[in-house]
Formats: sequence, C-alpha cells, structure tokens
Amino acid sequence: MDYAKYHEGQTYTGIDWKFHNFGPGSMTVFNQIDVALKSFGAERGTFQSIYGDDDCIRWRMVFDEAAYLKLRKEPPVVIKHAVPSYVETYKSDTTSLLHFVYATRPMLHAAPGEILDFNIMLESTSEKGEEYVPYLACLSKKKKKKLKQGMDELRERLRKTVEERRLSSPVADTGKTDAVFEEGVAWLDGLAGKPFSESGATVEFLDEVWKSEARRGDG
Repeated sequence: MDYAKYHEGQTYTGIDWKFHNFGPGSMTVFNQIDVALKSFGAERGTFQSIYGDDDCIRWRMVFDEAAYLKLRKEPPVVIKHAVPSYVETYKSDTTSLLHFVYATRPMLHAAPGEILDFNIMLESTSEKGEEYVPYLACLSKKKKKKLKQGMDELRERLRKTVEERRLSSPVADTGKTDAVFEEGVAWLDGLAGKPFSESGATVEFLDEVWKSEARRGDG
C-alpha cells in the first residue's frame, strides 16, 4: 500500500491482492509457500491449534548465511521505512493491526472476492478527504486501557459525590438519590452504545453495502 502511493498504484511484489475472507490475500502466494520453503530445506511441522479444528503449521530450518546473502534483496526506501514503523506502532497488538488493514482505502473500496485496486492510493487526500479509520482502531492497547481507567474513575467520582450529598442532606432518604446515581451510571454506560441482545438473530445486508459511502466514512 505504501509502495503504491509513489509507484503509480503498483504493489512492491507485483501480486494481485484479493479481498479474501476478512482481509487482503493471495492464493497464488499461499499455494507457493510450501514449495518455496521446501526448496530452502526447511522442515514442516504441525501441532494442534487452540483456535479451531485445523492444525497449525510451523517451519524450521538451519540458517544458511551464504544462501541468505545470495537471495537477499535490498528493499526500496519506502518499504524500509514503512515496515519498522508498523512494527513499532502495533507490536503484538494484532487486533489493532487488523483493524488498520481492514480500514485501508483499497479494502474500503472493494467487495469480497474482488481484486484490490491500489490506484486508489494515488488520489489526493485533499480532494477525497482523510482515510476513515474507526476511533478505537486508532488507539493502542495502552491508550484503550487508559480510556477504560478514566471511565472507571469518573464512575467512582460520581458515586462518591452522590453518596456525600446523601449523607450531608437533612432530608430523609426517599430513594431519589439512588435513582440519580443509577441514571448517571446508565448515561456513562450508554456512551459505549446499546448492549447487544443475547437472543439469536439473523442479519442480512445488501451487496451494495460494500461500496457504500457509509462504509468508507464518506456519508
């Protein structure tokens, strides 16, 4: 994506990326992984995955410096800058990284099964507006934790304030104070949106939703 901004919409690898499942993928590349690793002398191992019925695959090989130097290719400047930057930003926060990838412009302008058009990266942000990224997706794990702590502290301050007023009031407790407190807490919880219903339901969307302005944040 970063490479395409400065190279007429072409990807660094020249591979056609498709909107596959939830994110970008290439079956051409996927089908060549085993072949390429075996050609390097890597050993294939499997173990039980904790995330599903499919086994996980892990490859091992002895590092061959001579072979590495022979195959090594110096990446262009834009790649050398982008990769370390993303690693530093997301580290092990896979959830935030996936949110970022799913909200990139090529993904937001495609529907499942379509080839991603990286020419969209050439369009001026001054004409099209900034790329839409959900607010929570922009926050690191540390900032999300800090936001939650702030909300918890706000709830606690509200509780103490209501309690102090109740104790200092000469008027008998009629239950109204508790009602005010509960309404305040309910308002704070409401900032996160309505809770999901626990009942089962089936939701259907029109195919047009993938190309809608609302999905791209334009609406």
